[in-house]
Amino acid sequence: GKVAVLFSGQGSQYLNMGRELTCHFPSMMSSQTAINKQFHAVGKKSLSDVVYPIPVFEQSKRAEQELALRLTQYAQPAIGSFSVGLFNTFKQAGFNADFAAGHSFGELTALWAAGVLSETDYMKLAMARGEAMAAPDDANFDAGSMAAVIGDVSEVEAKIANITDVSIANYNANNQAVIAGTTEAIKLASTQLTQDGFKVIELPVSAAFHTPLVEHAQAPFAKAIDAVTFKKPTMSVYANATGEAHSDNAKDIKAALKDHILQSVQFSKEINSLYQAGAR
Repeated sequence: GKVAVLFSGQGSQYLNMGRELTCHFPSMMSSQTAINKQFHAVGKKSLSDVVYPIPVFEQSKRAEQELALRLTQYAQPAIGSFSVGLFNTFKQAGFNADFAAGHSFGELTALWAAGVLSETDYMKLAMARGEAMAAPDDANFDAGSMAAVIGDVSEVEAKIANITDVSIANYNANNQAVIAGTTEAIKLASTQLTQDGFKVIELPVSAAFHTPLVEHAQAPFAKAIDAVTFKKPTMSVYANATGEAHSDNAKDIKAALKDHILQSVQFSKEINSLYQAGAR
């Protein structure tokens, strides 16, 4: 069977992730240094200060550190730089992939792994995507929230159909979906779904991704996409929006990526497509 490499999306971040690997593998340290340089270039502090903060021993202070890493402007480039370090370390050990894919933000990393983006351009886009998707500086703006729902996805769709401002953002499996929407609407939907027997898990994210609530991010991220070079992929990269392989045409990939943050993630379909293509 062929090998697919899958890259994580937002929500998978945690404090001190990969700390031991970063201390021992130059390939891991290199990716941390690379993302820090991008942050320094625009006058920001090192991202590694947020990922690997000075240890604290009070739960309230640790919670503050976790909330800081949850912000999109830190979480996305942190996951991205960590993923780059891991993939480069695997390649040094002889790892080869036949297909690349990712979940939400992870699709950007998959495009880098397939040679569509240089490492420097990838780091720029990882930072730009997180920055663009951060909530506007408006106390009245509701960035929304997300929750994973365990249960038959078609039943979940039916249950939320009459709840305003809630939609399915991620189709993760036949028995798991992620709902997203305004904070109050997600609370209402979560309560109703729990009462109906579904298991509902709040996700550690700072906004309702893949919904109109992040529409403010599309134009600045599209501008960042236009500022970097896209190349033909060296292996098939599977797309969240369609669940099928991206085109081999760099212009088509660039156009698709501009709409990505507003489209539902068809991850279940993506995995089935990879399986049909021979990935095991």
